[in-house]
Amino acid sequence: SSSAITYGIADLEKLDLPDATFDLAYSSLAFHYIVDLKGLFARIHQALVPGGRLVFSIEHPIFMAPRQPGWLIDEQGRKSWPVDSYQLQGPRVTNWLAEGVIKQHRTVGTLLTLLIQAGFTLTHVDEWGPSEADLKARPALAEELERPMMLLVAAHR
Repeated sequence: SSSAITYGIADLEKLDLPDATFDLAYSSLAFHYIVDLKGLFARIHQALVPGGRLVFSIEHPIFMAPRQPGWLIDEQGRKSWPVDSYQLQGPRVTNWLAEGVIKQHRTVGTLLTLLIQAGFTLTHVDEWGPSEADLKARPALAEELERPMMLLVAAHR
């Protein structure tokens, strides 16, 4: 633990941060639960110092889009991920870790445009997939070659 780091618990929908204070904002797999993502991105942008960075992971919109998420398996045993309702943005209810988890599906275009509109400059976008080394270490990751599960984004103020 460093005295330069302060940890806190807050509601991201109502997050109140001091202006131009932080060098880095980081989020792992949380932004897809936020209804007012436009407002959150604006508050984060305002809280970062000039040149400050926002780095986050989010469930990939292709992963989150289906109304009934889950692998489809054909007669030959090949898996495919259903992509339906991709352009229909809004809530998706899933049973993951708990019944009735509500996620907010947005297209990749909407997500990136919200960042740009908040004043961010995109510096990196990665539709994560396993490397050959990942596959050797964990062969079960091979199914992740069929669709992107996560989107990794870096931007700066």
